[in-house]
Amino acid sequence: MDGFAQTLGLTLGWLMLGWVGLQAMVVATKTSVRRARHKRRHVADRAEFCRRVEAAAQVGRASKSIAAWNGWRNFRVAAIVDEAQDVKSYYLTPEDGQALAPYAPGQYLTFRLSVAGESAPVVRCYSLSDRPRQDYFRVTVKRIHAPANQPALQPGRGSSYFHSHVQVGDVLEARAPAGTFLIDPAATEPIVLLGAGIGITPLLSMLEAVMQTGQKREVQVLFGFRHGGEHPFKDRLAAICAENPQIRLHVSYSAPQPSDVEYRDFNHRGRVDLPRVREVLRSNNYRFYVCGPGPLMESLVPALWDWGVPESHVHFEAFGPASVRSASHGQPKAAPCEVRFERSGRSATWDGSLNSLLEFGEAAGVKMPAGCRAGSCGECMLAIRSGAVTTIKQPGIPVPDGQCLTCISVPNSELVLDA
Repeated sequence: MDGFAQTLGLTLGWLMLGWVGLQAMVVATKTSVRRARHKRRHVADRAEFCRRVEAAAQVGRASKSIAAWNGWRNFRVAAIVDEAQDVKSYYLTPEDGQALAPYAPGQYLTFRLSVAGESAPVVRCYSLSDRPRQDYFRVTVKRIHAPANQPALQPGRGSSYFHSHVQVGDVLEARAPAGTFLIDPAATEPIVLLGAGIGITPLLSMLEAVMQTGQKREVQVLFGFRHGGEHPFKDRLAAICAENPQIRLHVSYSAPQPSDVEYRDFNHRGRVDLPRVREVLRSNNYRFYVCGPGPLMESLVPALWDWGVPESHVHFEAFGPASVRSASHGQPKAAPCEVRFERSGRSATWDGSLNSLLEFGEAAGVKMPAGCRAGSCGECMLAIRSGAVTTIKQPGIPVPDGQCLTCISVPNSELVLDA
């Protein structure tokens, strides 16, 4: 009996000791798991904090007008990437090695191109297609061909030069980022990005910048292309939406090819128009950012106003003179008046049949400086000797008192220009 009691006591003792050891092991394991989880969370939080600080700093650099350079600056082409049919991205680094000027998403660079056969440099503006970065700029250029129904027209001189002549290692001249088609990436109100063709480039810059801030901001993206071969940044757009459920991408193809699969490559047959916008959105209580070719601007911008969207909530970028006219709300109509081009010694009567003083001067046989013809590059700026003008859209660059951008200006009284 004593031996049995002794054995039982030893057994219970070992069981108790084992139980205590097991409990200690469980506690140690839980502690270790908790510490590992805490460490992972700390690392993730620190990474998120650093990312948010960098995003906030980028917004600050872009929105607080830190001094950019004056005049032209040399940039070396570091890389060229094919994005889609007749669409290439050009990565540019400053040749002088100095810091890049910050910019607001939606802005553009102005280039001065030495095109063979041209008596003067060709000046063109191309949107920055990436979020602000510290080491390079990226612009994306679509080659503009002569219209199929008007083969006698010249193809785009600037885009043809980029596609046919610009190589990695070449040096291009560019002005500092400019433009008033802007977005605040750190804001929180819901937005809609509406674009077609190469017009998506400034909108992509906006989208990348919004994503970088980490804001859980609703973004509805409605992009339109003819077919998959003309759909640039397809994989990148899909990745952005996969990583950010609050960003919704809606892609329309107006002429899909047999290889394009609906609900894989695109989710709507047709164009980006108001019926499609209303089909996607639950209301019109958004900020709208619109960029694209003339037909899109002509139809969609006024349609948004007619839908009841306040004019202050519709922001748009016009590509050229046709887009400027079509997107202008209530373009002023000046009464007939005399316009004199002082240095040329020519005068003519403005009757409102032309769209701008630039076109008017050219029709009168005056040699008029010109570049983008959309109020963006500043090449057409002239001094006003007397009289006054009205602009048909907001210029993309500052215009000093006493001067005007003739490509987006009309007279509102008798006028004398220094041309």
